Amino acid sequence: MERKLNSEMFVLRSIACLSIALLHALYRVYDDGNTPWVESVGLLLTFGTPVFVFISQFVLSFAYPDRIPARFWEKRIKYILLPYFFFGALYAGLKGLDMASSEGIPLLQAFWYFLWRHLLLGDFHGYFILIIFQFYALFLLFQKHAKKFNPRSILISSFVINVVYLGFFNFTKPVDTVAAHYIWDKLYWVFSPGWIFYFTVAYYLGRNESWFREKLKQFRLAVYILPIVTGALVLFVNGQGWITAHSSKRIDMLLFAMSMILLLFTVASSLKKVPRVLEWSSRYSFGIYLLHPLLLALFVKLPASFGLQNLGLLSVLLQFIGCVVGSAIIMNLANRIPGGAFVFGRIGIGINQRKPPKPLDKPISSRIGNIS
Repeated sequence: MERKLNSEMFVLRSIACLSIALLHALYRVYDDGNTPWVESVGLLLTFGTPVFVFISQFVLSFAYPDRIPARFWEKRIKYILLPYFFFGALYAGLKGLDMASSEGIPLLQAFWYFLWRHLLLGDFHGYFILIIFQFYALFLLFQKHAKKFNPRSILISSFVINVVYLGFFNFTKPVDTVAAHYIWDKLYWVFSPGWIFYFTVAYYLGRNESWFREKLKQFRLAVYILPIVTGALVLFVNGQGWITAHSSKRIDMLLFAMSMILLLFTVASSLKKVPRVLEWSSRYSFGIYLLHPLLLALFVKLPASFGLQNLGLLSVLLQFIGCVVGSAIIMNLANRIPGGAFVFGRIGIGINQRKPPKPLDKPISSRIGNIS
């Protein structure tokens, strides 16, 4: 079954991936965002994760509006879920080592403490994979039943659900129990109601891509103004302390992230050709997203004696470039090894349907992020 490609998604995927890598590089250098201007910039950069959720559904809806591709679940389990398990275990091991050395806890106990939280609760940066798997299942349901309902009603309903869900956790406090604090602190991120509006918008825009393009042209001025207005709203609300969560899981970020999606799609549509660096980073985005925190952690330790951590924005730039390029190199090498794609994910196809490098002895076909 031949899959249609949407060139704008290469741009959106690349920018989303790079924004998250830049966010984490910024926080590594500037003490986790405690500096006011870093906090503001970092908060706006969190729009990258909602964009990933949007892309995962737009691609499916655009490419397969009428029926589901063959081996739908098989490919996603092999090339997305298996890497999730591997990286969840890897980061659990690294955190376990740190806990064991700093607190004197037995290594296996520390490893297990993090492992089950990572794999079952999505308690690490790979949590977005659990979100998109929920939406893969919802996509199958929409394929069968969405035609029975008015799209406007579904969009309005999903927006209300999303706002009420996020608002509940944004504006209420948990009861004084460990479980409640954990839910309010992290666990509510993982469930689909916190992202449902991105899904429904992506579903209908992907199925009506030509109409979407025309509307963006018609309202081009508003598309350029919206990110400024919604971004200012986010910074104002954050400055007032009305919402204390510094993440994309905020009501105001719902508006900003959607406005950024519209802006990026509009800008990408105006390009005669997708810039090579954006196409390249899009192809490696899955590996960059999962690997870059590991490389950033190493960079913090390795250059400490050379003072490279204290160069301000130059440190941010060096670590950003290093973690992006380093992640891509690791992913490229892994995809040359038989079975490596099951661990690190597959490299995405290019804009011209180019395939990634073959493994050394046994061919492994490749795509990632928007797997058919």
